[in-house]
Formats: sequence, C-alpha cells, structure tokens
Amino acid sequence: MLEAMKNFVIDLFESHRTRKIGFITGLGTGAAILLVGFFNTLFIFLCGVIGLFVGSRFDSKDDLIEKILIKLDEVLPERIQRW
Repeated sequence: MLEAMKNFVIDLFESHRTRKIGFITGLGTGAAILLVGFFNTLFIFLCGVIGLFVGSRFDSKDDLIEKILIKLDEVLPERIQRW
C-alpha cells in the first residue's frame, strides 16, 4: 500500500507539472490573502512581477539602467537633469 502511494505521488509530480505549479501558486496566494490581507498580497505580487521584469531585462543583456536614465532625462525638467 505504501509503495503504491509512493509511486502515485512520483507519477503525479512527473506527469502533471503545470497543474502542480498552478496548485501550489493558488495555495500560496490563498494563504497569503488570509494571513496578510488582499491589498498587501496584491502589493507583494506586483513587486514580484516588477522584479521579474527587471531581472529578465538584466538577463537579456539589455542596458536597462541607461534606458531608465534617458527616459528620466526626457521626463524631468532641465534644471534637474543629469547632464
């Protein structure tokens, strides 16, 4: 019986990878909402998404800092600009 359950769990983790990730993500999100509240969980989620975006930009060898500085120079008034 124990061996059959072990084989079932191993088969489940090997064959249904995306379902497993979705279940764990949903479980974690639900627990976070119950523990810290909806808006705090939303803030943490948004920070994670922003971090994922910035990290992917750095991984792609994109000069992200230079693009941010150029965009800030376009947006900020002349007396605050860097150069």
